[in-house]
Amino acid sequence: MQNVKEQKIKLEQKKNRLIAEETRLKLKERKMRTHHLIEVGGLITKTGLDYLPTNTLYGALLSIVESLETNQAIKDEWTRVGKTKLDEEQTNKHAVILKFKQEPSNEIRKIIRNHGLRWNKLRSEWYGYCANINSLKNDLSTTQYQIEEL
Repeated sequence: MQNVKEQKIKLEQKKNRLIAEETRLKLKERKMRTHHLIEVGGLITKTGLDYLPTNTLYGALLSIVESLETNQAIKDEWTRVGKTKLDEEQTNKHAVILKFKQEPSNEIRKIIRNHGLRWNKLRSEWYGYCANINSLKNDLSTTQYQIEEL
């Protein structure tokens, strides 16, 4: 009788571990899906189409699907063009660290974020990869800052 109770307890523990593992996997899957959706949205923004209404974007994407179904060579061409452009963007970006003597205004922070930099709370500095450093410097011309190109 004792052996049966021990087996029940072990099976219950195993069941609980499987439930916990299933929960972890669902969470991981949700995070991966969210990351993918953000990445796709970022591509829409990167192309400059984010100003279009949702219906227009959806129609354009449906049109793309139709084009791919009728002509497979289009996909190869798009892949080549996209890879070339992304590679070009990566090689043109420069690592930057940006520091201010006093906290910048909300407007300046927005400009900095638009240039792709992020705030490092621990080091109290902005950092990241900037595609156009001269444009960043021009946008910050009214403030005092220190910029370090790595």
